[in-house]
Formats: sequence, C-alpha cells, structure tokens
Amino acid sequence: MRFFPFFLSFVAMTVWAQPEPTDSIEVEVPQEEPVEEPKALVFGYFSYDEVLHSMPAYTKAKGDVETLAQQFKAEANRSEAEFSKRYEAFLEEQRDLAPSILKKRQAELQDMMERNVAFKEESQRLLRQAEHDAYAPLKAKISTALAQLGKERGLAFILNTDHDAVPWVDTDLGVDLNAVLKLRVR
Repeated sequence: MRFFPFFLSFVAMTVWAQPEPTDSIEVEVPQEEPVEEPKALVFGYFSYDEVLHSMPAYTKAKGDVETLAQQFKAEANRSEAEFSKRYEAFLEEQRDLAPSILKKRQAELQDMMERNVAFKEESQRLLRQAEHDAYAPLKAKISTALAQLGKERGLAFILNTDHDAVPWVDTDLGVDLNAVLKLRVR
C-alpha cells in the first residue's frame, strides 16, 4: 500500500500535465484544379525559297547581284589576260636579261599574281556582302509576315520545308502558308 499513494499522485500528474483537448482542428486539403484538356498543337509550314522567289523585289535584287558578279568576273579576266601576256613576254626574254633585270621582272610578275589573287578573294567577299544586303529587306519582310500569321492563326510554330528539312507533314494538323505568304510579301 505504500506504493499506492505514489501511484495515484503519478497518475494525477500525468492527467494534469496533458494538454487540454481543443475543439476540432481544421485541416485544409488542397483542392485539385480542374484539368483542361490539352490543346492540339497547330503549326504552319511553307517553302522559304518559293516565297522568296515569288517576290517582285527578288528579281531586281538577283539582277543587281548578277550584274555585280559579271563586273567582278570581267575585271578578273582582264587582269588574268594582262598577267598571261606579261608572263609570256617574260618567258621569251628571260634568257637575254641581265640577272638584276630578271629578278626585277620576276618580282613584278609575283606581285601582279598576288594582287590578282587578292582581288578575286576580295571580290568574292564583296559579292557575298552585296547578296546579303540585297536580300536582307526581303527576308525581313518574310519574317514579319510569318510572325503576324503565326499570331493571327494561333500557330505553335512554323516550319520551313526547304531542302528536305521536313520530309512529311500531316496536313490535318498543319496549315500550308505558301499562298498566304506570297500575297502578304508582294
């Protein structure tokens, strides 16, 4: 019985030390938002080359680039003909020339040949630059038209079908933009 009062006091303390029960605790359960059905992706496709070549300004730009190319080619041919003429004359005279004159003429021919090579490289660079500059406004016009069409029609993306980049297109999911683009870029 000695242990009984200690036991009662222990039980009383554990009951007294327990937290008071609270009213019901509310737990917020996150609610799932309604799931929307995914929208089918709609895309556009077109041939960049076909649209570019259909532009009236393309014909003029191409003509300007071709004219410049012909001018560069004519100048290169003239320089080569002049070099060939001087080289043939040198070959005929070289046996009779004094060593110092021979070296001078060889240096002149070498310099002429190097200038011809430099001209060809520079003309190719200038021709590429002229082509880029001539077609840049046309390409910008196409890009602007593509962005407008994409937004207007709610397209996810627009594919360029040139050079077998897209060998097959499901026409039920995609929209052919060639005709519309040709009209917009005129």
